[in-house]
Amino acid sequence: MSSVSLKDGRVLHVPGAPFILDAASVIMAPAAGDLAAIVPLIRDDQLLLFAKRLVDGARKRRFSERHRDVNRAKLELARMCIERALAEGQQTPTDEHG
Repeated sequence: MSSVSLKDGRVLHVPGAPFILDAASVIMAPAAGDLAAIVPLIRDDQLLLFAKRLVDGARKRRFSERHRDVNRAKLELARMCIERALAEGQQTPTDEHG
């Protein structure tokens, strides 16, 4: 599970309730529209860190059939976070070194 602080102070967990039904069934992925609605709510200073957490989580569970759909959603959400960071001109680690 990946967590991020939102602009209003709440913490969002991906995947969170109601997407995890039990300890054995396939985890449902949030709808694409829900993912897009999340991105503007994420604090600016959390965008790239959250994207990294999402990618790391998907990588760790890449062979899990249970996590297949949610991994795809995590990678899509990470892509949207990176796109927002780039659009807003946030400094990335490669920008720091030239």
